[in-house]
Amino acid sequence: MRLVRDASGAATGQGAGAEGGPEGQRAEGGLLGSWSATRWQYTSRAQLTVDVVCDLGGTVTLSVSAGSYVLTWSVAGQASRSVGGALAVAGDRIALRPQGADQAEAVTYRLAGETLALSSDASQWDFDGSGEEPAAFVAVLVRL
Repeated sequence: MRLVRDASGAATGQGAGAEGGPEGQRAEGGLLGSWSATRWQYTSRAQLTVDVVCDLGGTVTLSVSAGSYVLTWSVAGQASRSVGGALAVAGDRIALRPQGADQAEAVTYRLAGETLALSSDASQWDFDGSGEEPAAFVAVLVRL
């Protein structure tokens, strides 16, 4: 799951990873609801890190309903943005396909009580303003 910067420098949500639509079952009951990120971190292969919440002063909220999601975020000094689309669960993976996208992004998830952890080794982030580079992604969210 990635937030990337568009030409104006604002962050935008993008899907990447598995081709085609999400396959699997609709969101399980434990995933349903709204979640707020306490960590939303990208790490480059060179071990550069950026945490949208802690380092950039941002907020990230994920709302999950049966078969769909809405991801909303804001970074200090920028307008709030959101993306939504189809969601499916298969085992310990969540496939998210933004509306209008041809590809879904699969992230691994772990649910422990009121905490949701997401991770992916196939994300991207623009660490220095010179364009996106491959990055690992880790997020920790708490139920609202």
